[in-house]
Amino acid sequence: MADQIQIAIDRDVLERLQQIMVPPISDPNAVIKSLLYHDGHASRAAIALEADEHHFTFAQELERSSQGIYECGGGT
Repeated sequence: MADQIQIAIDRDVLERLQQIMVPPISDPNAVIKSLLYHDGHASRAAIALEADEHHFTFAQELERSSQGIYECGGGT
């Protein structure tokens, strides 16, 4: 595979990946792929992570508004 990169993961994460490696899954990369994708589609866990958005407090929203973050939103 020519399209690879190196990453660093915590030892406990690697140990957990190794625990769930059962045939035909034989390496950490395959475990991660199986956790992210199910039958060619995003897994429920991956969808949940994508849907989990950052929620701001009221004070943070006011600060963001004063910074102009919401001015390009195509308001009414």
